[in-house]
Order: sequence, then C-alpha cells, then structure tokens
Amino acid sequence: MSDPMIQRPAPTPGHEPRPDDLPPRRGGGANALLWILLLVAIVATAWYFLGRRDATEMPPAATPIGETTPAPSESPVSTEPASRDQTARERAAPVVADRVARPLSQPAPEYPGAAVRAGDEGTVMLEVAVGTDGTPTDVSIARRSGSRELDRAALQAVRGWTFEPAIRNGQAVASTVQVPVDFRLDTQ
Repeated sequence: MSDPMIQRPAPTPGHEPRPDDLPPRRGGGANALLWILLLVAIVATAWYFLGRRDATEMPPAATPIGETTPAPSESPVSTEPASRDQTARERAAPVVADRVARPLSQPAPEYPGAAVRAGDEGTVMLEVAVGTDGTPTDVSIARRSGSRELDRAALQAVRGWTFEPAIRNGQAVASTVQVPVDFRLDTQ
C-alpha cells in the first residue's frame, strides 16, 4: 500500500526506479471524459447530416382527379422499326397528344321553377363516365349543390351533352371526368 503522506527517497544515480517506487498518476479520468465527448460529437454530427439528407427528398406530387400523368418518353432505339407496309404518309401522320375527355356540346340546364321560387343557387359537381364515342355512359353526383331540384336538373342536362373522348397513345379510350354545373339566379 502506498500512502501519499509517506515521503519516498529520491532515486539514487545508477538506480532505475521500479513501478512501485513511482508516485501514482492522477488525471486518468479527464482522458476518458475527452474520449466520451469526442464520441458524442461524432454521433451528433452524423445524426445532423443524415437528418438533412432525408429532409431534401420530396415525395412525388399527387395527380389530381381527371388528369393523367405523362407517359415516360420512349427512346427511338427501343422501339421497333416501322413496317415496310406503311406508307410515307402514314409514318408522317402527326401523333395526337394524350388528353382527358372534355365537353364539346353542353346545352345549359333548365333552371327548375321550384328552385327559382325558393331562391336556390349552387354548383353541382358531376362525375361523368365518357365512352370512346364521346357519349356519357354514366353520370353521378360527386358533390351536391344543397338543392335536390338543382342536382336533378344538372344530371338530366349532362346526360344530353357530347364529349370529346380521352386520348391515350393516339387512341380514344373510355374515361371519367368531373364536370361542374353552376346555377345562378342573376343569369336567368
């Protein structure tokens, strides 16, 4: 056992000190504390940079109802060569861009007399299934106006509309679109 109060004799020349003869070292705890602080700083820095990378990645934007997402372009190298049976006029024909269905002929709905007397106004949002020939195959209410008479008049009117069908890959396709029908008393 070593007692700090006991004085040890100074080493004599030619005599090498043994580990038992040296006084105990102090300050070993400060060295461990520095290592712990260094480790905490490294972990905090890594956490910060990993958190920044996740914040910059944004999710893809949502596509609203009735709109289509553009198809990725195809490289001319990946497509098959044109058939020899096609004429130059067919190969030079313009490509029709993809689009959603849209109304062509839309006669105004008849404003119901009961709704006029009651002073009812509003907008009816209809969901219309359009066939490849442009006729509405199914019409339903997506959002009501608040008046049963206005909702019925809008359904009746849109069933008689004609549409330009949706186009995908140059071909007419069946699709569904939402169409608003407004009823305002000041325009009647």
